[in-house]
Amino acid sequence: MLKKGALEGRRYLNSSDSTAVRIYDRNIDDIPVTVELYGPYAKIVDYSAEGLSPEDEETVIDLVNRMVYVERARIIYQKRHKREGLEQHTRQSEDSLELTVKEGGLSFLVDLVSHIDTGLFLDQALTRDMVRTLSFGLRVLNLFSYTGSFSVYAAAGGAESVTSVDLSNTYCAVARRNLQANGFLDEDKYRVIREDCLSFIEGEIAGKKSYDLIIFDPPSFSNSHNMKKKFDVKKDYLEWMCMLSKIMSDHALLIFSCNLGNFALDKQTLKQAFKVRVLTDEVKAPGFTRSGSGTAQVWLLEKTAPMKEIRKKTNTHAKGGFRKDMKKIEDNDFDALINSLTSESRDEEKDRQERKPYSAKPSYGRGREEGRDGTRYGSSRREDSFSGRYRDRSDERYGHDRYSRDGGSSYRNGRNERPYREDRPVRYG
Repeated sequence: MLKKGALEGRRYLNSSDSTAVRIYDRNIDDIPVTVELYGPYAKIVDYSAEGLSPEDEETVIDLVNRMVYVERARIIYQKRHKREGLEQHTRQSEDSLELTVKEGGLSFLVDLVSHIDTGLFLDQALTRDMVRTLSFGLRVLNLFSYTGSFSVYAAAGGAESVTSVDLSNTYCAVARRNLQANGFLDEDKYRVIREDCLSFIEGEIAGKKSYDLIIFDPPSFSNSHNMKKKFDVKKDYLEWMCMLSKIMSDHALLIFSCNLGNFALDKQTLKQAFKVRVLTDEVKAPGFTRSGSGTAQVWLLEKTAPMKEIRKKTNTHAKGGFRKDMKKIEDNDFDALINSLTSESRDEEKDRQERKPYSAKPSYGRGREEGRDGTRYGSSRREDSFSGRYRDRSDERYGHDRYSRDGGSSYRNGRNERPYREDRPVRYG
């Protein structure tokens, strides 16, 4: 599989003027690693839960060395630990190995050692090429711009202006280097802004700015302390798209990408303002054969109308939600809480009484012959819930003495006087 992947990968590299490609994508469950080529280097990332054993690790490195023809000294092996909860990926090494690779005839700086991510997401190669074809004469905004690869492609496509926004000083510096390395030196035309993306969008809305093409390729989750508020793509993307629609010109385009395996786009909500097209299969990069987590889903949205505000559903029964509400009232005025709950209980009881289908029900506290409203239980009338017709309980169909059987005592005389068979066994002593 390595030999086949390397052969197909190098064909792609030669035809696209590139030097970076994935050649193995966790195709075998027992060998859950990825192998990518970056120029003369090969990078192996181990996705197994506990990490491969030292023997298996050595075997994988040896196979890449012999089957892909990469020098052993130029093979980098890293373990990708699964994140727990809100945990973020951390730096892998204090060392760095920087080199420049080419993709689509453009140059990009990558670091193969310091982090799991190199600075160039290879699964978006064809999406970036699509951006180049769409950008001519457009005002382009690249949010969560990372190292600015989308921005470089937009500039190469002849964009009128390109604005890149990211919160990281490090990534903004790399984005500037990538733009300059490809000859895009005008910092007024190709702006790189270090700012929280949410704050930037709010400022652009206030300033009534607009863009013709927006690249929205956010992380699945981020809780950086420098952000205005934490970001969770599954919970927040609709709210963000509503804000983005306010800075989009008529029929502007939005490229949205997400690599969260269980993410599903709410097309029903978005169709009020966008024409949605799924691009995932069209822009699937060479070497990425595994679907699900780690492979980006991509959508192209064209603005057709203003988008209405998205109201988030609140669930007071969610974990901690009801307790937080109780705590807030309790601190302010505990008596108000008790009074409000008591009042609500009384109102609910009153509503239940008013909704009763008929009121001539027997009251066990007053005996069997008289209902709560003073009517005789034996002659009460009731609405049939199926046909809507009324029938009299003393109807001849039931006999004149409906509750008396075999000359026994009447059921209306009380619970303890109900007729029973003398020969019935005593079940309860």
